[in-house]
Amino acid sequence: MYKINKNECIECGFCEKICPIKAIEPYISFGYEIDETCISCGLCSKNCPINAISKIKLT
Repeated sequence: MYKINKNECIECGFCEKICPIKAIEPYISFGYEIDETCISCGLCSKNCPINAISKIKLT
């Protein structure tokens, strides 16, 4: 699973466009969020222009 750092996100929208299963959508107040349908392909993280997306461990 991946998480978008909302303090670093510049709202370019590229992650939303590149996600193959549309698991990324605009957040209510600012930025984007990744929902639980994420398949951890890593495309969003690898292609974020400012590296605001990182992999997290689910507990």
